[in-house]
Amino acid sequence: MFKIILTISFIVSAAVIQAAGFPLCLYEVNEAKYIKTVKKAGFNCIQTYTQNPEKIKDLALEAQKRGVKIVVYPDKIINSPYLEEARSWPILALYLYDEPDVNKKDNSYLKNLQNAANKAFPDKKTAFVVGKGSHAKPYYDTADILMVDWYPVPHLPLTSFGEQVKDVKNILEEGGLPEKPVWGVVQSFDWREFKQYRPDDKRIGRFPTVEEMRFMAYDGLLEGAEGLFFFTFNSQSIPLPQSKPEHWKRLKKVAKEINKMLPVFEKGLQTASPLEGENNLKTQRRLYKGYYYDIILNISEGDLLLPKEFEKKKYKNLFGKNNRVVPPYTAAVLKSKAN
Repeated sequence: MFKIILTISFIVSAAVIQAAGFPLCLYEVNEAKYIKTVKKAGFNCIQTYTQNPEKIKDLALEAQKRGVKIVVYPDKIINSPYLEEARSWPILALYLYDEPDVNKKDNSYLKNLQNAANKAFPDKKTAFVVGKGSHAKPYYDTADILMVDWYPVPHLPLTSFGEQVKDVKNILEEGGLPEKPVWGVVQSFDWREFKQYRPDDKRIGRFPTVEEMRFMAYDGLLEGAEGLFFFTFNSQSIPLPQSKPEHWKRLKKVAKEINKMLPVFEKGLQTASPLEGENNLKTQRRLYKGYYYDIILNISEGDLLLPKEFEKKKYKNLFGKNNRVVPPYTAAVLKSKAN
């Protein structure tokens, strides 16, 4: 182990994550009967791939009842008898397209989708997801929200998730749209259940651990994500509570942890951290209701030792025991009374 002095390597503006709400969403919730389960797990919104207007209506009505937002494709709704009613549904965003970069769709194609969505739903936000941060460049000026999905477990470094979010933020800033929100999509699935591009046809993968999902989520947040999505609610087309109950338990743990932190993200004042240091971590301090919340990510391969300040003051490690060690590629949130 080696002693470190921490540094604020990244700043998230308090004006960006506002009290209007921080999306904590789960992909592929396609049946209304599961919304209660998802809400209880800590999520405040869902995404669905179904485009059947009647099914979307069922989801919307149940979501409204549960205080949950929905992210839906607008295409089939626009040409359905449900359009007028749909304008009052609890739509967080209209989902224009899934990975246009991967599916070789140019920006003019997305613009046409956006124009149709804006005409039908003038008061709703639009969003789409790219499969890699640098791929956002051709599409940076389309939609109200840009999303990026990046699934590194187990074949890529965990830190690559935050890098993708950072790439999208940089592209938006270079394009003169620094205030456009970015939502990060965190991996919560096993790659073996999806198509893989390997010449030897050998499938690799596993479900991410609690520590890995937590790290990716906070890595995205510290790189500027204003919302988090998790992909996905299903394993081989069966909802996780039935198909993979142990993994569902892990995903719920992470979602509930983040849910408890939402007021800190939404209303907490970002303040100067007393910790300065090296390039092997990311950190941020927020002040909320008389308490400091120090978010610390160890992005190195070695254990990090917290400074003596945390020996001298009372603090609570929200994710574990109050020891001074932050293991490799893990996230810690330390809560302490503000002086």
